[in-house]
Order: sequence, then C-alpha cells, then structure tokens
Amino acid sequence: MTHIVTGFIALTDLLSDFSKRQGLAPPVTLSQGLALLPTRDGDLDALLPLPLPGSTDGFVYLCDPLLAVLAELSRGGRVMYFETDYFGGAGTQGAVLFDDGRLAYGPCSSERIGPINEALALLGVTVQAPARDAFDTLGLGSRRRTEDWIDIDPE
Repeated sequence: MTHIVTGFIALTDLLSDFSKRQGLAPPVTLSQGLALLPTRDGDLDALLPLPLPGSTDGFVYLCDPLLAVLAELSRGGRVMYFETDYFGGAGTQGAVLFDDGRLAYGPCSSERIGPINEALALLGVTVQAPARDAFDTLGLGSRRRTEDWIDIDPE
C-alpha cells in the first residue's frame, strides 16, 4: 500500500498558533498532547521562498529554508518534521527534530523503519499497547496521504 505523508509534529498549541499565523489548515490532534500539521506542496510553497534549493539527501522536501523554519518554530518547543514515501512496502522515511532552535536529531532518512520512531521518542512519545511503536501509538498509519489528514475533526 502507498503511504506518502509529510508534516510537522509538536505540541498542539505550538502548531495551532503557527498554522494560524501562516494561514495553514489547523493541525490534527493526536495523543499525548501532540498534533500533526500536514504539509502539502502548496503549504510548503507558502512557507518557503521560491525557488526552492535542492532537498536534503533522502528527503523530497526537506531543504535549508525548511530547516530554518523548523529551527525558529522550535524556540517555542520541540518540533519534528517527517516524510514517508512507501509503495508496496518499499520506500523511505525520514525525520528531523529541533529543540530550542537547535538540531536535536537528524536529518535522518532510511529505507528501514526507524528514523520517525527515533525522533518521536525524542519528542517524548511513549509506546502504548496495543501499538507496536510510537508511529502506531500516534495513529500515523491511519491515513495514507498528506491530503487525507486535512479537515479531520479533532478528537
């Protein structure tokens, strides 16, 4: 199955304030006080100066201007950016985490499962049964495309 999702994960209030200031769709409430701000192509175009430079190795969208946005946003609390790009079980995932303006993890991209869960652990996510990992604990596999996360009613 296809799974292509990009977004920011952070405390709900931090992402709510950021999305309002930037004119983006509101974040989706997850568990453990966190939220997901899905980032579509148009959202990234609105956040970043054009033309965009090349992306970081292993990522589709992560680039220096996006890293700067994440660093600045993290001055209000830890913030993670992630990408998944899977089809039929093959593909890549990547994550980066900032804390207080500094890079705390990554950028790390891999064909193996791991970078997203590693960053989520640093974000403070604790695995809760019956989930197998932090990704499942937050329900990040429940919707398979970034667009599917837009306009979802909060829990």
